[in-house]
Amino acid sequence: CLAQAIYFESRSEPEDGQAAVAQVILNRVGSGLYPNTICGVVFQNRHRYKACQFSFACEGKSLRITDQDSWGTASRIAEEVLDGKTWIADVGSSTHYHANYVRPRWARHLKKMDVIGKHIFYRLKPGQT
Repeated sequence: CLAQAIYFESRSEPEDGQAAVAQVILNRVGSGLYPNTICGVVFQNRHRYKACQFSFACEGKSLRITDQDSWGTASRIAEEVLDGKTWIADVGSSTHYHANYVRPRWARHLKKMDVIGKHIFYRLKPGQT
């Protein structure tokens, strides 16, 4: 599930941006605020169009892997993040991100942590749940 999320959410991003997406997912798993498994986080609300946490999971597009090189990269990055070999310090404990061409309402309530490629990363502010 982690490699799928990296592939479908960020395969056109630099590798540190792909790792940051994986880091957000793992941060959610460990937060106690989201499902406690990677697949649970990635596919949360997938049955609700445009209400899922990761857009690829509910927008109705094919989930077929068509770019084997990008899939290999996504799989390697997923393994490195899971093994603790890759950690993006500036992304830190981020639990949210969005593309720079959208402006979700929730973003103004969170602390902006970093921008990598076309993604902006955020974490909860102290005391937020």
